[in-house]
Amino acid sequence: MKTNVVMKSADRVLFGVTIKQNTKEGQSLSITDLLRAYERARYIHGWSDRRLNDILSSRGTQERMYYILHERGFIKAEIHAFIEMIDKEGIVNVLKGLGVWKTKGRGENKSVYCDPYIWVLLAMEFNPMIYAKVVIWLTDSLIFDRVLAGTEYRPMNESISKIIQEPNYPLYAREINLRVFGRHEKGIRDTATAEELRKIADIEKFIGQSINLGMCQTEAQVVRIIQNYKLAGTFLPVG
Repeated sequence: MKTNVVMKSADRVLFGVTIKQNTKEGQSLSITDLLRAYERARYIHGWSDRRLNDILSSRGTQERMYYILHERGFIKAEIHAFIEMIDKEGIVNVLKGLGVWKTKGRGENKSVYCDPYIWVLLAMEFNPMIYAKVVIWLTDSLIFDRVLAGTEYRPMNESISKIIQEPNYPLYAREINLRVFGRHEKGIRDTATAEELRKIADIEKFIGQSINLGMCQTEAQVVRIIQNYKLAGTFLPVG
C-alpha cells in the first residue's frame, strides 16, 4: 500500500509559508497554503485584493487549464465541450471530476490540494511578483535538483549490483543520509533542500564512477566512499 507523504521542504517556502506537497495524490500542491502565502504578501506589499474564485471564473484561466489537462491526457474532449461542462457544473466540480482537485481533512485541518501544473497556473495568475518567484522556485528547487538526485540513484544501484551479489541498498541510502544530513530517518529526503539534493546526487554519481573505474570492488569500500566523501566535491581516499 502506497504511503501518503506530505512533504514540507525549505525550498517550498513562498512568502514565509511552506507549501505542502502530497506525494500520494500525483504530487499535488496545497491551494490552501498558496492562498495563505498570497494574503501575507498582499499585506506586506500593498497589493490589491484578488480572489481565487475570480481567477477560476476567468475564461482565459479556464482555457489555459484545458490545454494543460488536454496535453497531459486528463481530458480528450474539445475545448468547447470543456467550457460547456464548466458553465453547467462549475469549474471546481469539473476539476474534482477529473481527479486534479481534492479537499482533505475537516474543520481546522481542512486543506485543498490540486494538480501541480494547475497549482502553478493559479499561482502565476495572482500577482506578477508571485509569477516570478514561482518560475524560479520551481525551476531551481522543485524540479531539476530533485530529478537529478533521482536520476543518479538508479545508475549507482546498477553499478553496485555488478560487484555485490546481494546489495544492501537500504544500507547505502542510510549512509548517504548520514553523510548529507548528519542523521537518518524515514522520509528525510522528502524535505531536502536543493543544496542537499545536489549533494546526494554527487555522492551517488561518484559511487557509480568509482565502481566503473575499478576503484571500488566491495561493499565495505562502497560504505567507506560514502563516509569519506567531502561534500564540497573533493574525495578523501578510501585507504
